[in-house]
Amino acid sequence: MEALKDASINVIGVHGMGGIGKTTLVKEVARQVKEGKLFDSVVIATVTQTFDVKGIQDQIADLLGLRFEEQSMVGRALRLQERLKKEKKILVVLDDLWARLDLEEVGIPFGNEHEGCKILLTSRDLNVLSSGMDTQKNFAVGLLNEDEAWDLFKKMAGHCVESCDLQATAIEVAKKCAGLPIAIATVARALRNRSLFEWKSALCELKRPSSRDFKGVTAGVYSAIELSYNYLESEEVKLTFLLCSFLGHNGLIEDLLKYIIGLGLFHGVHTIEEARNRVLTVVSNLKASCLLLDSYNSERFDIHDVVWYVATSIANRDLRMFALINGDVLKQWPENEAMRNCSAINLLDPNISELPEEMECSLLSFFHMAHEGTVKIPVNFFRRTERLKVLDLTGMHFPSLPVSIELLTNLHTLCLNQCTLDDITIVGKLKNLEILSLAGSDIKALPQEIAQLTQLRMLDLSHCTRLKIIPPNVLSSLTKLEELYMDNSFVQWEDEVVGKERRNASLEELKHLSHLTTFYAHIPNAQIIPKHVFIEALDRYRILIGDEWEWSRNYEYSRTLKFKLYSSIYMDHGVKILMNKTEDLHLDQLKGIKNVLAELNNGEDFTHLKKLHIQNGRKVQYIATEKIKLSQLQSMTLEGLPQLITFCSQDKRCFTSQQQGNASSEPLPLFNIQLCYPLEACQLSSINAKEYAQPAFQRHAAVPSLERMTISHLRNVKKILHNELLAGSFRKLEEMTVTNCDELLTVFSSTIIGVFSCLKKLTVSDCDSLQQIFEVGGLNIKEIHAVDCQPRELYISEVPKLKHVWNNDPRGILAFQNLRKVVITECPSLKNLFPASIAKDLPQLEFLEVTQCGVEEIVSAGEGLEKAIRFKFPQVSSLRLRYLNELKCFYPGQHTIVWPMLKKLETDYSTLLKIVASERLSIQEMNGNDQPESTIRRPLFLVEEV
Repeated sequence: MEALKDASINVIGVHGMGGIGKTTLVKEVARQVKEGKLFDSVVIATVTQTFDVKGIQDQIADLLGLRFEEQSMVGRALRLQERLKKEKKILVVLDDLWARLDLEEVGIPFGNEHEGCKILLTSRDLNVLSSGMDTQKNFAVGLLNEDEAWDLFKKMAGHCVESCDLQATAIEVAKKCAGLPIAIATVARALRNRSLFEWKSALCELKRPSSRDFKGVTAGVYSAIELSYNYLESEEVKLTFLLCSFLGHNGLIEDLLKYIIGLGLFHGVHTIEEARNRVLTVVSNLKASCLLLDSYNSERFDIHDVVWYVATSIANRDLRMFALINGDVLKQWPENEAMRNCSAINLLDPNISELPEEMECSLLSFFHMAHEGTVKIPVNFFRRTERLKVLDLTGMHFPSLPVSIELLTNLHTLCLNQCTLDDITIVGKLKNLEILSLAGSDIKALPQEIAQLTQLRMLDLSHCTRLKIIPPNVLSSLTKLEELYMDNSFVQWEDEVVGKERRNASLEELKHLSHLTTFYAHIPNAQIIPKHVFIEALDRYRILIGDEWEWSRNYEYSRTLKFKLYSSIYMDHGVKILMNKTEDLHLDQLKGIKNVLAELNNGEDFTHLKKLHIQNGRKVQYIATEKIKLSQLQSMTLEGLPQLITFCSQDKRCFTSQQQGNASSEPLPLFNIQLCYPLEACQLSSINAKEYAQPAFQRHAAVPSLERMTISHLRNVKKILHNELLAGSFRKLEEMTVTNCDELLTVFSSTIIGVFSCLKKLTVSDCDSLQQIFEVGGLNIKEIHAVDCQPRELYISEVPKLKHVWNNDPRGILAFQNLRKVVITECPSLKNLFPASIAKDLPQLEFLEVTQCGVEEIVSAGEGLEKAIRFKFPQVSSLRLRYLNELKCFYPGQHTIVWPMLKKLETDYSTLLKIVASERLSIQEMNGNDQPESTIRRPLFLVEEV
């Protein structure tokens, strides 16, 4: 952590053998960094031996909410670099490097390109870090000693291992794990809550000599992980784990689901949703067993290299599964008996240019090949694989599919994701197909023959951006369809008009799909949504209504509706049903609507709503009424609502756009009641308050669960918060951003700062009238107890009239002892930064920057200038003072400063003279001979210790 705080270190390395805990360590560092707000953002990407630059870019982009439009690697790298530079301070963690990685090729700026970007790397090889990546500081992770190993073992196995009858055996088992965390974790989890005889049996297995040394995994570690596999609860879970190993690093849970359904692995499940829940449960249990890991988002899982190697070995040995993993190369198809008896073949980037005329694998049930580029599949390649149930060909180019595919009568899952496809008519002959996935392919038209797939339960057309034609009645023929994915894909829906022939699919067709529970689609025209339709049965949906919507990379909830209301809607349309069930509601272009939720839902409650985003409503005056319950609302964004009066209208003010009469002219604050919602995030933007006099949040306003609040372009508001807020009204608020509020005069008054007991980060920018951040006035020292304020980070930029951060010295009544980072830039009217009482008590301050400001002194003149003051900044490691043309001194009185941790000082020569160098004041008393009798040197600034 100290290296991450060191401003002079940009690239840090962690090295150690596989399974030693490097990934766990950097993930814990990332967690602490996030918790401590040391960086604005933290992103983690797994590199691995395959060195997939595109995959690394996708991982980082996913965490940043970035969507690539560019196709070329160079274009993607430039876009990623541009996005990363928007983060003032970001930590990029690159896990599992096997060779030098060109950061510029990926699009990661560092050094002079982005001084706020720090890079944390892990590798098994120190040379990769020090020589290949030019790390400035390296940390070795070694094996655990006996005590550390036993402590970890107890934590993973539970305190039952300390019972008198079990302890001796448990200690021996722990010793067999040889101090390697991955072995300790998997074995301990496998034996948790097991009987003594099972512990003794496990110890015998671990003692049994093994000749296995697979991919550099020692025999002892291999035995430990194999033991964990053997102790999995059922064959169903074991097979699921081996399939997870097929998907490797950052595997998609949805891909795993498609495989499991195709293989018929789960018994007793009747719907895809039931199968999905079972898959999620098994994956969760495998994570609890330490055989799987969390990935960079909840839609994926990860696997440790050591576990991956062992799982692949087990699959090859016991289940006749042939698999390629990291670093394996298959240049020629193996012609041997073992290959002919395979039940599953998994080829990740095999680097093979030619396949055999026929694949002689009569027992094969699973075949997966991922290959970027053109590889010719002979027409009879699948002729002798009649038992095949799952076929996944990813990233391949097909002028046409091999004709032998029509012989796969037992095929249940066909995945042609990210493929270049032309003619897939032959797919219509696969009558038993249950899952067809064409996600990310460049298919332009779905063939009519797809209508013959009457057993199809899932059709995935997501991200087929070139798909323009789905012939009429194809979708309606798929009567067993449960899930239909068309996100970022087909939008050419046609309306059904009697007597008019259609060229494309219509939404009316979906009413024939009585089993449909999941639907992702973009519908440009709300008027073609049928009145009575499939919508009532939907459990999962992402539906975008209206033109010019963009599909996001990240969706937090399973039921999302985005709707543009620039045309009138009808109360009996399916949209109303969707709204009642929606968890994430995004409304745009609200034409003619005054009271949003009251009009859209007839004043009824939104019992499922968790995220609300309303934007661009020129006539919107209210969001809801006091009677409408939003019991689960966690996030709210209000943007571009120039006529908004207040959030909740009272009954007497509950006017809708259909009602007559005018609301009272009495001014109202935006928020005047306690919002009884678990609201965690709030963003207000481009809102014109009706009156200057009212704060946006009135005295009785309370949002006790709010954690993040952003306020921007709030017009006609001089004060955001009332001077007398209720205790606890903002008790969980951690981050607050205020920007482009041109009439705002102050952010906090001293009387309410104590209400914000958890505030950690405050950002203020581009507020043209703002004069002070903290208004310290009217403090009665006898009546007010000292308040220790929590802000850790303070960012102020481009506030032209800002005169003071604190307008008066709080003299100990307010303390800011938790401040760690202060950055103030482009505030030309600012006269000083800290009052003396605050500057004297900043024990945790680590980073201080003042740039392009009009400050005359860093610390303002307080009372008692005749007394010498000692300022000590025990943790400041980086000091940046630049372009301070009006600066006269650090503090106008006598003082000393202590900077024991200062490592980086950035300033210009003029500022350096005034801040760092001692300045002489010579007073010469002339004697009778006109010779100087003495010279008195009084430094304005004395550096005592640096």
